[in-house]
Amino acid sequence: MTEATDPDVTDPLFRPVATMTTEPGPSESPERTILLPRISTDPVDDLVERVRPRLTRAVDALQVAAALEADGHTDRAAQVEYGYRDVFVLASEVFRRLGPVPAVEEQPATTPGTGRDRRGDLRTISHGLLYVLPSAAFPAVLSVVGRSGLVAGMILAGTVGWVWSGVVAYAAFRLLGLGRARSASRVLRIAALTAVLLGLVTGALMLPYGGLPLAAMMVCQLAYQLASTLLIFYRREGWLAAALVPAVLASGVFLVAGGVTARRWAVGAAALGVLAAFTAGLWATRSAARSAEPAPRDPLWPARPALLGVAGYGLCSATLLFHAQAPYLLGQWDVAASAVPLILSMGFVEWRTSRFWASGVALSRRARFPHAFVVGIWRTIGREVACCLAVPAVFGVLLLVALGRAGVLSTAGVVMTAAHVALAGAYYLAFLLAGQGRYGWLCLSMTVVVVLHVGGGALLGVAPLLGQGGDALTDTSLYLVSVLLLQALFALGLVPVIGQVRHYR
Repeated sequence: MTEATDPDVTDPLFRPVATMTTEPGPSESPERTILLPRISTDPVDDLVERVRPRLTRAVDALQVAAALEADGHTDRAAQVEYGYRDVFVLASEVFRRLGPVPAVEEQPATTPGTGRDRRGDLRTISHGLLYVLPSAAFPAVLSVVGRSGLVAGMILAGTVGWVWSGVVAYAAFRLLGLGRARSASRVLRIAALTAVLLGLVTGALMLPYGGLPLAAMMVCQLAYQLASTLLIFYRREGWLAAALVPAVLASGVFLVAGGVTARRWAVGAAALGVLAAFTAGLWATRSAARSAEPAPRDPLWPARPALLGVAGYGLCSATLLFHAQAPYLLGQWDVAASAVPLILSMGFVEWRTSRFWASGVALSRRARFPHAFVVGIWRTIGREVACCLAVPAVFGVLLLVALGRAGVLSTAGVVMTAAHVALAGAYYLAFLLAGQGRYGWLCLSMTVVVVLHVGGGALLGVAPLLGQGGDALTDTSLYLVSVLLLQALFALGLVPVIGQVRHYR
């Protein structure tokens, strides 16, 4: 083989561009050398330069792989275009060529123009109060509906509404994320009207146990749950609060004054409040319903496994909360009221969960090594769980003081309040798991905890759901232990996923 067969070396047309010279002109002027930038023939170098602006602070190859896959790079492209076995091997090489993470200058903790929506934060925190307000009408409704079938009707309607509103909100937020605001509004409107039908069906099932008043209460309960879903989705919490204020005031008058007239006003105000909230929810969808959207290129409706996961999560959450409360709703008021601190603080828990993802993104930009990122994430989780425990603990102390002064506080009520305070931390971890799509682990963990609570109570003869009387203190203590176990299970479920940087791109 002669040297001429290697054109990259011998052919003048293929000389390195950095050494090319111009030929002497007719005037025989001196030869001049033109220096041109060296052009890389390695396509990986070009790829590195394209992704460098976005991945300068990548802390591991998985983050690079996620970015490459988002840009459409497949395993076949990695093989054909770059000569690497798959995207992950290519990402490892890109990460190596990106070089060390540049140092980050420390920024003040608070700087003007950071874009923090403080009004939006307060709106989210207010959700807990909105969740509690309907309970103000409970005494008046109880006096009309009566005790027969009331607890079963409330729990049935509450569970159906919990599951239905969760599935609908998930589907609507997915459509909104795809830029389909009009489709999201259509789903919400249909779901709200369907909730009324579900209320009629469930109410009809309970007619033998509570009559028409119980059925009407269940319809109103489901209608309110979907109305609140619509108004919160469209950030109209103020409308929801305004619809409930008359009912709260009328119920307060009934509690103080009593009497048939005050009861009628309280029940009527509650019904009108539900109607006003439901109407406002449907009205809130009008603007998005008139918006234009392009023809869909991808399937808009979520995959069936995702919807089943969300529905299962809602069902297990309702079971976890209601199975422990149900036996005491009409008998032991301090135990029944123990859930109030948890409900009041749920808006705060939602807010801290939303801030977690922003904190994770900021941490991914600061961390120089994967281990440092993982440690930082778990420190953040520990700090946030502590905050989510502190807020309901304050509400719990205030509740216990009020119950003690009223002379209705028992040791079982104190333990049950502590269990609901612990549930706030568990729900924070549950929201993180839901954000990672780990609905299977959520459902499994809550099922295990409920079975252990009821089964352990049955062995000790203190399972009210199974008709056993027993000691309320033992039952509530078992529930507290179950909730603490639930926290551990949720944290264990986060271990495989929460420290992966690719989730914080």
